[in-house]
Amino acid sequence: MDLKHLFTWGLLSLAAASVLTRVCLPAQRHRHPVLHWATDDSPVKRWEIAPFKSWLRRHRYPVFTIRIDSANDTSTKDLIEGISGDGDDLMDMYGFGQADFMQRCGLLHNVASEAGKMDFGADRTWSGLRAQILHAGKQYLFPDNASPLLYWVDRATFAKYHQPVPPRRWTFAEFQRRGLAFVRAANPPGRRRKIFFANAVDTRFMRRSLGLSIFNETLTRCILDDPRYIRVLRLMRRWIFRDRLLPTPAELSALATRPIALGFGGSSIQLFSVGRCAMLYTGLWGLVQLRRFYRTRGAIPLAVSDPPCGGFPNAVMVMRGTAIYRGSTHNELAAYFLAYLASRTYNLRVVEAADSLPPIPRYTWRRRFLDPPQYPNEAGCAAAFARAARAIGIPTVQSPFILGATVNRIVRTEAEGGFVAGIYTARQAARLAAKRINQHIASNVRRSRRLGELYETLRRQQRTIDDLRQERRNVPLRLIRNPFYRRYYVAQGWASDVSTTAAGYDIQKHIIKGP
Repeated sequence: MDLKHLFTWGLLSLAAASVLTRVCLPAQRHRHPVLHWATDDSPVKRWEIAPFKSWLRRHRYPVFTIRIDSANDTSTKDLIEGISGDGDDLMDMYGFGQADFMQRCGLLHNVASEAGKMDFGADRTWSGLRAQILHAGKQYLFPDNASPLLYWVDRATFAKYHQPVPPRRWTFAEFQRRGLAFVRAANPPGRRRKIFFANAVDTRFMRRSLGLSIFNETLTRCILDDPRYIRVLRLMRRWIFRDRLLPTPAELSALATRPIALGFGGSSIQLFSVGRCAMLYTGLWGLVQLRRFYRTRGAIPLAVSDPPCGGFPNAVMVMRGTAIYRGSTHNELAAYFLAYLASRTYNLRVVEAADSLPPIPRYTWRRRFLDPPQYPNEAGCAAAFARAARAIGIPTVQSPFILGATVNRIVRTEAEGGFVAGIYTARQAARLAAKRINQHIASNVRRSRRLGELYETLRRQQRTIDDLRQERRNVPLRLIRNPFYRRYYVAQGWASDVSTTAAGYDIQKHIIKGP
């Protein structure tokens, strides 16, 4: 047989094998279409979507199957497969930053039309997330769940060392004073510190509590080169290395007694569960992991405290959402799954599993959620998260002129990571973050005519805002694009065209005096 015939037979064999493989795929054995969802494959997730088919039949919608694809549950794989035209029909987005990146790559389907018809628009979910879900009037996802990041408090650990349980609302000074008293009581003098006040702090809520966002009011410039951010960095370093209220990243890993594979939280979840950290900074989803430790230690008596603040109470509001792949051949069917996320059936499942807050706020005020009868040690904790989401939950701010992933890398890894490692001073780290981000903004604006036109329009609005503030006059809220400053201006009474409750909450009563 010559080479030509060998090549032909080989090609035919491969084609036949491909056809046979496709016919034998599990998806081909289903009576209904199969849509793949790139997300983590957990028992909780499977339980939450178990009633999906019966929900479709009950509403007389087209019936199809959702298959979880955990092998592709990473943004890198989503990007590569999406660009190649072979992405999953549905994709989990961890925060708006990932959705913003995928949307700019042209991989997400605009669901605004379907959302209006099937009632899963941005107005149905938490007010603190709406600015993150809508982008220039377009909607690309709907939340699976949401949560503010707060402090879980182990009341038993505080009682063990004869320390009072932290209050729900407190200042930086009180956090430091109570933390020093706790670590001195919990750790024998002269020995290596093994018991800590908390696992971490977050510079986002710290600088925002001083009235400083990462961007200005129109999102056209990074403003981290500010004395308030420098103060926050110095305070964080003091709490880690001088006062030793918080463990270093190396200590978090070293103190863990066994490998952790429990999702968000990592070693911090374990250290909290065994009393090594008296407080745990995470979302409501922490309950899913903590309940696994009840079998060994017993039920942990829990409480919840808001993040400490320097004057303006706030919490970082995060979410996990689901988006539709633009290249999917099942876009119309996929929209029904987003409608399911807004349904009573799905929301009650999230409530029962305590897998963060449900996407629809009104389902949080059910008795089984507020005071779960099988977990009396958690009484009142879910209510604290729901109240915080309404009153002080603000998402991370995104600028249209730079990718959120780029901002996160510069601020969290380069600037703050370098500062904690001793490479930069606080002033150098703050200037580095602002300089690098503004360089990226300038470069992106130069390369895009559309961005350039938007940038010039918003810069003119920023000059108007600056002039009004210079003259101590109030600013029309319509000029402010930054979600944080929209809330901050309302709370401070600096907005000229809204009442204090126009943003869906009355935060004026929450303001406290900082140090």
